[in-house]
Amino acid sequence: MCHRFLRWVVCSERRPAVDEGGLRPAWHESGERFVYLSDLVGDVFEFDMETGESRPLTAHFEHLGFTRAHYLANGDLLLCGPAEVRSDDPEWGRWHAQFWLLEMGLDQPAKPLGERCFEGPAVARNSMRIAWVRTDLPDKMLTARSEIWTGIIDPNRGRPRIVDSRRLVGRSDFYGLAMLEPQDFRPPGENELLFTAYAWRGGEAMGIDLDSGRIENYTQSPWYEEIEGVTPDGRYAFVEREFTMLKSPKGPIDLWLARLDGSGDLIRMTTFSEYAGFGANNPVVNPDCSSVLFGLRETGGQHGNSSGLLVFDLASSTETPADLCAAGSERGG
Repeated sequence: MCHRFLRWVVCSERRPAVDEGGLRPAWHESGERFVYLSDLVGDVFEFDMETGESRPLTAHFEHLGFTRAHYLANGDLLLCGPAEVRSDDPEWGRWHAQFWLLEMGLDQPAKPLGERCFEGPAVARNSMRIAWVRTDLPDKMLTARSEIWTGIIDPNRGRPRIVDSRRLVGRSDFYGLAMLEPQDFRPPGENELLFTAYAWRGGEAMGIDLDSGRIENYTQSPWYEEIEGVTPDGRYAFVEREFTMLKSPKGPIDLWLARLDGSGDLIRMTTFSEYAGFGANNPVVNPDCSSVLFGLRETGGQHGNSSGLLVFDLASSTETPADLCAAGSERGG
């Protein structure tokens, strides 16, 4: 099966290209394939870069759709998806998802991990560590709990579970104002978790040291910034940016690179917002740092929507900083 968006478009930052289907991509460590969703709550597919073909990964068992999919260090998949739906509230399942483990032998259904998945988790490359948010959203708003936790996925001989769980950061660290979402473990050391603090000075790209608990603000601006894919050397991370102070973006979003050195430097990489009705979202950097895969966002649509997946060739862009993925990086986490 091959979706139309896999007509494979190499996208210039100055030229919009529209295709259909595919959202929330995540690279395999080889950079030779990636997983993606068919819808905001949909099936999971894997795309092979060499053949240009997709294969379904969740068609062999009954389920209610999935909202996230990530490769784990052992090759299996971490999924988020609802265990139940409500006929009176079509959106309920999206916001009340659970974690599931899908073994890549694809001969068994996904198995529950016993933990709620709200929005996206962070998944380590070098271990089975993940990070996720524990929250009362969307059932509560002003008084909602919002805490980032980390733990280790233990396959446990077919009865998977999350072990060694501990709290990293919560709303109290932001005077009760921010809502939090983990994004990525910063390579190469992966001892820092990158996360977004929504509604904190508009929305900020943050990092927390897993050992010391020290928190760093990497964007330091009044505008909406949501941290996304980090580069393999840990020097930069892509952020979704909109010039608004709203907690959730409503208008055009473009992709910027944030320098993860505490300077607050941001480099604009796309200009899709110059074309009425469009933006960019969910960028993930290829492990070889040659390109970034991202979604073509329709403004006014549901949060996280995508009209197709595009590839940005970092090597040919004049906006790409000279030290992006430079050899000999001394600090990556």
